[in-house]
Amino acid sequence: MDHNSIIKSYKRVSRFYDMTFGQIFRPGQKSVINKMDCKPSDSVLEIGIGTGLSFKYYPDETKVIGIDISPHMLAQAKEKIKKRKTNGKYIYQMNGEQLSFADNSFDKVVAMYVISVTQNPQKLLQEMKRVCKKNGEIYIVNHFSCEKDAFLLKLFERALMPVSKILGWKPYFPISEFNKYADLDIKEISKVNIFNYWNIIHATNKK
Repeated sequence: MDHNSIIKSYKRVSRFYDMTFGQIFRPGQKSVINKMDCKPSDSVLEIGIGTGLSFKYYPDETKVIGIDISPHMLAQAKEKIKKRKTNGKYIYQMNGEQLSFADNSFDKVVAMYVISVTQNPQKLLQEMKRVCKKNGEIYIVNHFSCEKDAFLLKLFERALMPVSKILGWKPYFPISEFNKYADLDIKEISKVNIFNYWNIIHATNKK
């Protein structure tokens, strides 16, 4: 799915995103941010901030910049920041494959439910590594298609196909393909969300 198609798709779902997809994704957001163990001195970049649902899980003292390609999703995030009078949380419309931040800008970079949506996952990952400091931390929450004979998981994948089409998820995105170009020092891979359908990858940025 190209960038314009992604913007159009999320324009359609932005108004009801929080009450539908947001409910499904919430456990993964809470879990990965808990694993990130953000400190007041940390500078964090979240790629694919969407409607800003995850902001409330970060410590108040931590500076978090959230970017998203969808102006309609960001409009929802902007309202959340105003309503909660949140400090240290900022949003920008930006393509994750072409970040405007300088090299080594962030202590921690996270992408939740984004890798399999973006047009060029390899380019997105390269940008995440570029703006993350050397030995900084990179976190990814994403579903990777089942490569083993797991009947129930494959059945669930098929059931989610209509949702995948709406949100632009790649239906076939094995972790073996991701690992070919990731070149990350992976510390941990854990499961999260319904049926453990999504993975949390915690890695150190080797540069």
